[in-house]
Amino acid sequence: MRIVVCDDNRVLLEALSHALATRGFVVEAATSRPAEAVAAVKAYDPDLLLVDVSFPDGNGLDVAREVMSDHPRTRVVVLTGSDDAATAIEAARIGVAGFIRKDQRLSAISEALNRAAAGKPWVDASVTKRLRSPQSNGTTPRHPVDDLTGQERVVLAMLEEGLTTTEIVREMGIGTSTVRSHIQAILTKLGVHSRVQAVAAVSHEPSWQQVKKA
Repeated sequence: MRIVVCDDNRVLLEALSHALATRGFVVEAATSRPAEAVAAVKAYDPDLLLVDVSFPDGNGLDVAREVMSDHPRTRVVVLTGSDDAATAIEAARIGVAGFIRKDQRLSAISEALNRAAAGKPWVDASVTKRLRSPQSNGTTPRHPVDDLTGQERVVLAMLEEGLTTTEIVREMGIGTSTVRSHIQAILTKLGVHSRVQAVAAVSHEPSWQQVKKA
């Protein structure tokens, strides 16, 4: 899997790039500035871009927007040193494939990248808690999973697996408009605004894990 890494902390950049290479990732470029990351994506057309949020001369979310617009094949995973809910919500809103903290183990970062490459959203557990807090979005249900219908739970499980609307239609044997209605109902009931946020809202929810085992 080919990847471009971008972080202004050169020590972390070199260490992370080397560590990812030992995990089987092909690091096409290790960049320290947003403009360099965009140029590297253009030059190498990687599978993934792993980018920090804060830079002296730019913002990782702006890089994510540009790359997702001009190079849609490249999935973007945001790497952050904080669990700031506003940043996480904005990242989810623009549709990044993953959002993970820098202080996580390499295994967790690798898993986030692998899931992102497979089209499966990933949001760090510590950030998930902030996303679900009243301070983050103001409308978090007390028991979000309990409000979902049976079909909505099936759709949510498929979203968690990274299936597209078309794939869900095929798997469930129902119409596109029905699937879209289910997805909108899920977002409304969970008090979120995107598929990534919906997955984040339940991925560490004990009641949701019980539902999936049932």
